[in-house]
Amino acid sequence: MKRLLTTLVLFWIAYDGWEGTILESVAFALPLYLFFTFVDQISRRIALLACIAFVAALEILLVPATTYWLLPSSMPIESNTYFSYALPAFSLFYLGLMAWNRTTAAHVDHQKAIQSAIDALGDNQRAGVILFLIGLAGFGVRTVMPGAPTFVSYIPSYCLYISVLYNWYARSPLRWPIVGLVGLVLGAYTVREGMFGELFFWLMLLTLFLMAGRTTPLSGKVKAVFVTFAFALLLLIQSLKAEYRHNTWGYSRQERSGDASLMGELIADRLSDPAKLLTPIHFYRSFTRFNQGLMIGSAMAKVPLHEPYANGEVLLSLMHPFVPRFLWANKPQTGGYENIRRFTSLPQSENTSINLSPLGEGYVNFGYGGILFALGYGLLLGYAFQLVCQVATTRPTIILWLPMLFIGCLTMETDLLSTWGSLLNNTLFLMVLYWLLGRFSVRL
Repeated sequence: MKRLLTTLVLFWIAYDGWEGTILESVAFALPLYLFFTFVDQISRRIALLACIAFVAALEILLVPATTYWLLPSSMPIESNTYFSYALPAFSLFYLGLMAWNRTTAAHVDHQKAIQSAIDALGDNQRAGVILFLIGLAGFGVRTVMPGAPTFVSYIPSYCLYISVLYNWYARSPLRWPIVGLVGLVLGAYTVREGMFGELFFWLMLLTLFLMAGRTTPLSGKVKAVFVTFAFALLLLIQSLKAEYRHNTWGYSRQERSGDASLMGELIADRLSDPAKLLTPIHFYRSFTRFNQGLMIGSAMAKVPLHEPYANGEVLLSLMHPFVPRFLWANKPQTGGYENIRRFTSLPQSENTSINLSPLGEGYVNFGYGGILFALGYGLLLGYAFQLVCQVATTRPTIILWLPMLFIGCLTMETDLLSTWGSLLNNTLFLMVLYWLLGRFSVRL
């Protein structure tokens, strides 16, 4: 009730105090309600779906609404036009995401599910070490052969993070050294590639799961500290990311290089003078980084006026992961380069990481019918989560693999090909891993 009342107050402030339109005011208040819901679920449940919902609302609704108030000229289309699609599309996405909560699997106590995984692990300390070694090998392949298939590089490297959960919950005497080594590898990869998203999201996912495994929920004060630290880390990343990439990246991905000393200097500079994190320019850059409305709005301005609707081409993405690249010479690459080039007027380079989002893909394929596409996308993610919870009733440790299964679905800065491919390929890898290690009497 407090969350709802607070949300209504925020809506009224936006509507009456800031003179926002009804659509803008809803787009401002709804994400804050979802934020309160997400924080409330921390340590009480596995707050994965709540996290996905809040991040999507932040990128699709809150940041665009605020931009329309502060810098309306920076948005590609009028506010009412944008929110006439974005608000119902997000709303149906959220309904789809949470629709499976009425099923039996949705009533699984997440804390008890993690406790069942702990009981299933028992003193099985070998599995955690083996997962750590598999993850280390995956990172090695990623580093030495960047073009290697994801099934032998990126996906195995995720085992490194899952090994933290296995070693932690098995009370392995190696758990602290492994946590330190995983942090070292993740930090080294971040320095080398200049990609900070993996660092932030994996830290957040592992923290959420370790909190959900507690026997007693965290107090509001502790949650406030956690949220404050997360936002501070995000501000720090955003403040140094552009400068670091400017000095270490070329025009193409092959021209990237790492500079540990530069990274150290930038971090020391920000920590010695935290005021640099709070400058208007920095806030603006951090703010616009999460403005998915720029991409969706630009697509709405271009399609169908200058580019015809794709008429369902996005649905072919559901078939792409089933066909190996060596059998499909022109198989599309995942990522946003082609989407942004074709459907928007935004500048794009090979180094860029922006994307249209599944909700944006819904529009460029079906127009306002993309609202129903957003519902289907939410149903897909929600069903996958509840299916894992159901499987965990017979295979308890499967619950510990949720971070790996959903790592590609946490943000709207992606596309259906990427999220569906990530979800499906990670699932197939996990099935193979369970079977293969089982042949060697290694119990996951």
